Amino acid sequence: MQILKFFPLVLSGFISGIIIYQSLLIAPSINKLLSSQDASLYLRYIWPKFFIVIGILSLLCFICISLFNSNQNTAKIFSISSVVLMIICYLAIPSMNQAKDSLNESLFMILHFGSIILTIITLLMNFSIFIFWKY
Repeated sequence: MQILKFFPLVLSGFISGIIIYQSLLIAPSINKLLSSQDASLYLRYIWPKFFIVIGILSLLCFICISLFNSNQNTAKIFSISSVVLMIICYLAIPSMNQAKDSLNESLFMILHFGSIILTIITLLMNFSIFIFWKY
């Protein structure tokens, strides 16, 4: 049971690692290695899964904190906020794809930049869980 008290820290570490790995290594590499059409297909395939995985891990984090660490209010807020932000990013994908397909670059850039900002906020919140954790 004692290990479950610290499981949210492991989950937050996974979330942070996934965001950094995908955003800094995978996505830029794909754009350099594949043609724009192939990169588009691959990124449209992988990004929804990215948001779903982070959302699920954030939800598990929230559940673990709620069950085993009820005094960790800041961590609870950050983990449930991560779930909400990833749902927003996931739901924006069809509009982002439509904007790109219809050559509406300004709408695409707004939606894309928004998803980047929400992902960075999610990363910062998951880093902050370590900072605000009450040992």
